[in-house]
Amino acid sequence: MSSRHEQLVAIAAELAADFASRAAEHDRDNSFPAENVQKMKDAGYTALLIPEKNGGLGGDLEDFALCQEQLAQGCAATTIAINMHLFGLGSMVERATGRPEESFFFDAIGRAKQILGGGISEPETGGDWGHFATRARRDGATYILNGHKTFTSLSPVIDLFMVMATIEDSNPISAATFVVPRGTPGLELIETWDAMGMRATASHDLVIKDVRVPTIAMAEQRPVGPVNEHAISLFSWFGISVAATYTGIAIAALKFTKEFADRLKPFAMPRPIKYLPGVQFAIAEAEALIAQSRALYLGVARDYIHDRASFKGEAGLARVVMPKYVATNNAIRAVDYCMEVVGAHGMLKKFPMERYFRDVRAGVNHPLSNARARELLGKVAMGIGLAESPRW
Repeated sequence: MSSRHEQLVAIAAELAADFASRAAEHDRDNSFPAENVQKMKDAGYTALLIPEKNGGLGGDLEDFALCQEQLAQGCAATTIAINMHLFGLGSMVERATGRPEESFFFDAIGRAKQILGGGISEPETGGDWGHFATRARRDGATYILNGHKTFTSLSPVIDLFMVMATIEDSNPISAATFVVPRGTPGLELIETWDAMGMRATASHDLVIKDVRVPTIAMAEQRPVGPVNEHAISLFSWFGISVAATYTGIAIAALKFTKEFADRLKPFAMPRPIKYLPGVQFAIAEAEALIAQSRALYLGVARDYIHDRASFKGEAGLARVVMPKYVATNNAIRAVDYCMEVVGAHGMLKKFPMERYFRDVRAGVNHPLSNARARELLGKVAMGIGLAESPRW
């Protein structure tokens, strides 16, 4: 690990240690850890991927993965919530062309410490991105937005909402991302989040009713359908960071499990349970699953950094979707092995294992979901185009 990696991971580790002291409380109360967000701002973590010239830490995709993996070991909910702020920024910085408005925007994140939030998932479309039910209609020098977004993580502290919408009457059909400041008339947050896991993310619903924004609020427009560089960039930053976050949960669970197995000595046994073959085998399986995941997503991150041009089309998309698919599923399996070792103690609220067990299950639901990922990976492997019809 380079000295820069070490410096950034050290920031994440210090934050994680602090967040861990409150993670159980926020999980139990279903409360949002606003203090964690403030501490991330103070440490510069909310600007992890912003260039140093704009007040950020200048991290790259590998830094992002390593830091999120570390942060998740303290509080998974805080980590996945801030992921929804950071991944889009990473893609924007990567694709920046040097325009003055880009620097102004990066300054808002790096120096003014503003928080970016997503309006992506919808009740009609689920978590897989593409043709959005939310609509944007051109009206002179403005656009009028209407729609309903779900899973708006970080909602209590978002300063700028990134709303993805389909452009009405566009030909060919296109979508765009709009930057909508908090407090814009027609934006309404509805507190709906009360979930099994990742409870402290405050991933509430966002209702968008006749929200009028100037044309300059459109950050970018792109055709719906073809896999282009924009889609691959977004999924690179999203998929690899999500893979690292859920692997971080598995690492935390495994660490707890090893400590637990080292200190638990049943009355009838001469030594702690770590000497039981079944315990050793379960630990070995969890270790192997985590190692597989880390090798894959860190390897793909390095490949993407050093040879981004090789990630093209549907095959390129499959390369960045694979780490998320593998790591989130491996993380669930690894935590299940850990729960097997800890046993009934893992169900008790006084231990973090039951929170790890619940939180880690959210991973497979992020885009691309298991079913959609398998379809993409399978079709690319067999040379079948995603747009080929009939689909089945």
